[in-house]
Amino acid sequence: MKRLALITASLLAAVAPAYAQFPPPGIYACTDGSGAAFGTLSLFVAGDYDFASEMIARGQGQLASAGPSVDALSGPLADIHLKGSFVTDDYGDTVFSFTSDRGALTCALPPS
Repeated sequence: MKRLALITASLLAAVAPAYAQFPPPGIYACTDGSGAAFGTLSLFVAGDYDFASEMIARGQGQLASAGPSVDALSGPLADIHLKGSFVTDDYGDTVFSFTSDRGALTCALPPS
């Protein structure tokens, strides 16, 4: 019984960081639903961001993440009611898929 508890605790400890993980910091290029450039999302540690765009006002704000879900709490992305999720593949590449008052947006690291 003790051994089972130890194995279970080890598995939970190994998986727990994935649930608490925030999207990786980086400078993401964002496109709209038709693939046109929409702006640049500079994401910093702990959800701080800077968004630069010719489509909406530039500014800084805060994103919240729970698992893969992301919501804009403040700043220009909150003004357009941005919500969505992110996926990080086996190579560490992250892609955000959002809905907003401006339609669907996708943000990803530019190709190297």
